[in-house]
Amino acid sequence: FTLRTVCNKEYTRRFSKTETNLFFNAIGLSITCLISALGGGIQAPGSLVLGLAAVFGIIFVATVYLMLVSYSKGPMGLVALIFNLSSIVPVIAGLTIFHESLGLYKALGLLCVLCVFLLSWRDKAAKDREGKLMEYIPPKVWLPIALLTMLLNGSLSTIQNMTVQWAPDTSIMVFNFWAFLIGASLCWILLFIHKLRGGHFEEVTSQPKAFALDSTLCGLFASAGNILIMYALQYVPSTIAYPLNGSAGTITLYLISVLYYKEGRTRYGILMLAIGVLSIVLLGIA
Repeated sequence: FTLRTVCNKEYTRRFSKTETNLFFNAIGLSITCLISALGGGIQAPGSLVLGLAAVFGIIFVATVYLMLVSYSKGPMGLVALIFNLSSIVPVIAGLTIFHESLGLYKALGLLCVLCVFLLSWRDKAAKDREGKLMEYIPPKVWLPIALLTMLLNGSLSTIQNMTVQWAPDTSIMVFNFWAFLIGASLCWILLFIHKLRGGHFEEVTSQPKAFALDSTLCGLFASAGNILIMYALQYVPSTIAYPLNGSAGTITLYLISVLYYKEGRTRYGILMLAIGVLSIVLLGIA
């Protein structure tokens, strides 16, 4: 998932139009669908699994689209931190749907998440050693979109957990195949409608190699991530699998953001990172 995020960031440095984002989504989802098919996913699922897969596929398209918008508007490190706090959604679902208990660590973890949201909104530009303001993108530009994306991303995790819990005999590849087939089909239909209306793809034709590389790699990394996390859910609880995945990714992406992309460190950036990782760990050991 960390490699997928880097691909998304590289993509947003070159492309931005809605039809290009849909094309990017369509290719990535098609690759993921193909990998699931090769893994034995072409089987008729039950009505419950098909319904969950359909909801997952539709939400996935919206999530990736908004994710690209968020990365194009905000710093990768802080945006990724907000995304990885999406573990609160399956945690809350675990409390309400699967009747998991609420302990001290979960309560503290949820409180830390709230602190990160508050700090994000009040964040300001940091100064370098010479007293100059560093490159800064105000939270009001990217935070609302990132929060919406976080909720949608958390919903995807919840649907995955529902599938594992409610249909344990269903193959992960079968679920992924139908979910990404539905998502990819939706993207291709929207692109076809865009083309019928006389639309063009200037961004794609201007940089075809970069677009093809970003799309392909993103599809491969997204596929690997979704398959691995669902296998993990068969062996460990969701309250461990998602926070563990999120904490490692959060730290890595923040370092890449500051060191490689040279995105300005904000006043509360390190504090938000520390509290965010703490919240993920607390939710994981709860």
